[in-house]
Amino acid sequence: MTVGGLTGRIPALVAVVLAASLAVAGCGLVGGDDVSGARGGGSRLAALTAVQPVTVDGHRVATRCAGSKSDPTVLLVSGYDSPVTSWDEVQKRLSATTRVCAYDRLGVGHSDPPPRRQTVVDLADELDAVMSALGLRRPVVLVAQDIGGVVATTWAEGHDDDLAGLVLVDATPPGYLDTALQLVPAAATGRAAALRADLERLLSPRDNTEHLAAGPALASATEFPVLGAVPLVVLTRSVSDYGDLRPRVAAALDSAWTGGQQQWTELSSLGRMQTVDRAGHEIQRDQPGSVVDAVREVVGAGS
Repeated sequence: MTVGGLTGRIPALVAVVLAASLAVAGCGLVGGDDVSGARGGGSRLAALTAVQPVTVDGHRVATRCAGSKSDPTVLLVSGYDSPVTSWDEVQKRLSATTRVCAYDRLGVGHSDPPPRRQTVVDLADELDAVMSALGLRRPVVLVAQDIGGVVATTWAEGHDDDLAGLVLVDATPPGYLDTALQLVPAAATGRAAALRADLERLLSPRDNTEHLAAGPALASATEFPVLGAVPLVVLTRSVSDYGDLRPRVAAALDSAWTGGQQQWTELSSLGRMQTVDRAGHEIQRDQPGSVVDAVREVVGAGS
């Protein structure tokens, strides 16, 4: 389930998690895939290592890194209930020129179960602790999808000097949850009712995988943070995830989403938005090359 594209996503995500579980030996995901690429004359890209645990505040958090420690640092911040495997292709390609890491938040993938209640601030603190546990060199470029965008920007507000750049991948804008719940009536039926139920789960920690109380960050209209002149690329989908809803409701939801993406660009005086062709909400899966290009642009701008 993802905040910006809930309908039809849950079965697919379960399948991904089950497939990953079948491919593990012990606690680590099999990650030895290797792909060809261009790095100083066409050498092969660094293979993805197996998922390795780090300890964060007494909890086991699964992480995966690739690339040389001497290269610029990139940290991938996943969407709601989305495991590191959602970044497979992006991480492989970025490993040619960056030290790129991803992690499963508590309650996701191979990490420990979450506490009974978590806020976005808690997830931002976890992000910082993971960064420290991995010994990542700062400043870092953050690449964040879905609610990962709110987590990343919440962290960035208190870590100006540690942020080298930001790529938001169809990130859920603050206030969107409240807007969506207003657009989809409580008396909705069929797909619209299922969408509303999925959105409402994020307001109740006991009802969602990450035990997240998302209301303060996603439901209420809040001001976007201001990060100054930080290299920023905002990627947004071109394929609607609401095509199975009534046309009027789907159009309103898409309009609200697009408006929120434009607002994200105002985080930085260097922000720009790009609509990615033939991509739905999970751009990192549908068009991984567009994410890789955006990250390389941001890394280059910050160097």
